[in-house]
Amino acid sequence: MKLLIFFVVLFHSLTWAITTWSKEVKLVTGLDYAPYASPDSLNGGVITEIVSLVFSEIGYQPTLGFYPWNRALKRVDSLKSDATFPYAHTNERAEKFYFSHPVHKIKLSIFQRRGQAKPYTKPEDLIGLTNCEPLGYKTEVELVDLIETGQINRFNAESVDGCLERLASGRADFVVLSSSVAWATARRLWKGEAVNMISEAEIPLNISTEHLIISKKHPQGHGMIEAFNAKFLQLLESGVIKEVWVKHLGKNSIPLM
Repeated sequence: MKLLIFFVVLFHSLTWAITTWSKEVKLVTGLDYAPYASPDSLNGGVITEIVSLVFSEIGYQPTLGFYPWNRALKRVDSLKSDATFPYAHTNERAEKFYFSHPVHKIKLSIFQRRGQAKPYTKPEDLIGLTNCEPLGYKTEVELVDLIETGQINRFNAESVDGCLERLASGRADFVVLSSSVAWATARRLWKGEAVNMISEAEIPLNISTEHLIISKKHPQGHGMIEAFNAKFLQLLESGVIKEVWVKHLGKNSIPLM
């Protein structure tokens, strides 16, 4: 009898372990996207906490890794990780990945060096300037033709930090960034001097959405995206996502969805 009880307990323990293991979801995101995704932010950033919460609510056990953006994307494409976020939609990415409902909507601004900023009202105002783009970032459609025809020079830096430092030193003329990300990074780099180092154009380049993405090669990818979307929208409507947003960014902040 004792032997039978032992095997029953062992069977249930193994079943629980296998079920738990099969429900793990391996999430990866970037290193330098505070306050949205960063190992230095509370709970990995507001978007990180929201994504992890959504997966927890649909029965997954999230694990989290932080990588350079290109590596994060490659990990998901090679199925070493299950999902990554937050990524803007491009036609090239859409060929390989499923995109979730937008998890965030951002204002993308033109940042220049304080005191040397050229007036900006439209992309053509940037002709003749040099742009720095962090590796793994999307080149905004408004700039693609100007860059491809050589009217705007562009080079890449490893991170947002690298681009802002090049901007401040005069090695780049402008950077396209989320307003919140740019100022959070600038304050970390230069503390109270941030406002004296860079300036933000009053007119944004565009408004963009960002998403969770999963490889189309993932055997459960389509189902995971559908389940994620359903739960995300439920938590958004119930106010739970707003509570996370306020916890990170203050009572006057709202999720831009």
